[in-house]
Amino acid sequence: MKYSIFHTSHCGSTLLAVMLSKSVSTVTEPLWSHEIRRTENFSEKLKLVENNHKEDLLVKYPSLCTEVAPFVEGKKIFLYRNFKSHMNKLAPDDWLYEANFWNQRFNNLINSKDVLFIDSDYFLKNQQSTCEEICSWFSIVYKPLPDIDFHVKEAGYNHNDNPIKLW
Repeated sequence: MKYSIFHTSHCGSTLLAVMLSKSVSTVTEPLWSHEIRRTENFSEKLKLVENNHKEDLLVKYPSLCTEVAPFVEGKKIFLYRNFKSHMNKLAPDDWLYEANFWNQRFNNLINSKDVLFIDSDYFLKNQQSTCEEICSWFSIVYKPLPDIDFHVKEAGYNHNDNPIKLW
């Protein structure tokens, strides 16, 4: 089975990926995934996914790559900020641009199959139980981590082709 995390950006998706990394081999925004956005030919985008997203691997895709979600095999998580929260966090200057992206990301996942939608506010308040729910959805055993007391992006877990390796 292949597993994916898609998200609206700045919503806790890297933290979620790190928390799941003891339960399933996990990569967060691997370098090849950024080529999806830079590639204009849609069939080439799908080849990138097909050639790189391996079985028994959880891939956290960049937020700008939700267009491929309907075509990605396996089970998906969509971690999202609700619209108001997203706009308050990201759109003080260019609200129309951000509103458009939020809508596009959400619609791409609505048009996908095998998706579990998770509100980021709920996840951030209920991290362990949300991870248990996700692992149940993935049909894998959840291996909990102790509370994470470091900034996961600053620790270098994003933009890496290698699976996350914690202590």
